[in-house]
Amino acid sequence: MKASTLILGALILVGLAGSAYCYPERAFLDRSGKDFSLKDLSSKKVHLSDFKGKVVLINFFATWCPPCRLEIPELVEIYNQNKKKGLIILGVSLDMEKAPFVLKGFVRDMKIPYPILIGTQEVAERYEVSGIPTTVVINKDGKIHKRFKGLVPTEHLETAIKALL
Repeated sequence: MKASTLILGALILVGLAGSAYCYPERAFLDRSGKDFSLKDLSSKKVHLSDFKGKVVLINFFATWCPPCRLEIPELVEIYNQNKKKGLIILGVSLDMEKAPFVLKGFVRDMKIPYPILIGTQEVAERYEVSGIPTTVVINKDGKIHKRFKGLVPTEHLETAIKALL
């Protein structure tokens, strides 16, 4: 009984640590956002380069991730408030082994209006995603402006994108 309690406690601590946010890592700033080609939920290929000249927020997430689920309604609100100003949000699902219909149901249930792309291990490695959620803000010149790891307070995301729009 004690061993299972200790294991459960350790898992809770790991989960809480994963939900903490950190400020952008300087090593990533001003790097070019690495182009990728991923399929959306309709199997249409989407390239990051399709959005050249726009501010792009890329959110790496998974359907099973509690901090991701908490963050998505905030991203929906930010998107709805800023899409007319040219903000693009791309959700990149790292649920690589789930059937697309499961992801479609998740998108419908969460009322996500922005494009959801089916991520790959290659893209996750290219953006050095070591935990989720991970959010990357790319400026109009295609350079990484901010990078956040973990659950990010809405005001930090809003500040990052408003400076660029």
